[in-house]
Amino acid sequence: MMCKVVTVAVAAAVAVALAVTGVEARYYHPRTCSGTRKYEVTFYLNWSSKTHPKSYPSDGNVSPATVAAHASRYQMWAPGSFASASIKSVAETGNAAMLREELAAYQAAGHVASWAGAHEPTEDGTKTVKLTVTADASTGATTVSGATMLFPSPDWFTGFYAVPVCKWGRWVTKASGWLTFWDAGTDGGETHTAADKVTTPPTTIFSIQNRDAPAFNTPVGYYTIKAV
Repeated sequence: MMCKVVTVAVAAAVAVALAVTGVEARYYHPRTCSGTRKYEVTFYLNWSSKTHPKSYPSDGNVSPATVAAHASRYQMWAPGSFASASIKSVAETGNAAMLREELAAYQAAGHVASWAGAHEPTEDGTKTVKLTVTADASTGATTVSGATMLFPSPDWFTGFYAVPVCKWGRWVTKASGWLTFWDAGTDGGETHTAADKVTTPPTTIFSIQNRDAPAFNTPVGYYTIKAV
């Protein structure tokens, strides 16, 4: 009994000390950003017969890209997760209509702060695509994701997922990364122009950025997310 009383007394003393010194507020409460921040998201595409001479299709291009600033309650896509019907549509056909309807619904529910989409596919695989989204700390929408199809292909796409734009209570000024090959896990075709081969059951999304076709260890470009 005496031991229990001493333990409680010590815990209370520590709590008081932390409160007095401000250590509790400093280390025990997560820092968050405030307000909103606008970001320009850019896809710098570099996919051609020069970068991928053994696999680039003669009519290669990139479908209309879509990006979103969202909270953790929404996931556009992620490795190891099954592709949603909307990402399946993007990866297999390049059609982003279902994805954009999904984003609008999640925006209405408060889980997506904003989203944006290109209107047309690129002419080839070496273009630059710029879109703008606004992150919102009040709803926790402080991560950015994007996706676009590498056309033609069975179900291959590129993009990025849940890139944080709020760190340690401050808005990030710039984030960047490589654009690589991803397989949606819904079609088993092995070349860009392979006939449809439905994967049953589907697998989870996985990287095909390796030494074999179609990537040959070479990214298709890179992306930046810059505060504006």
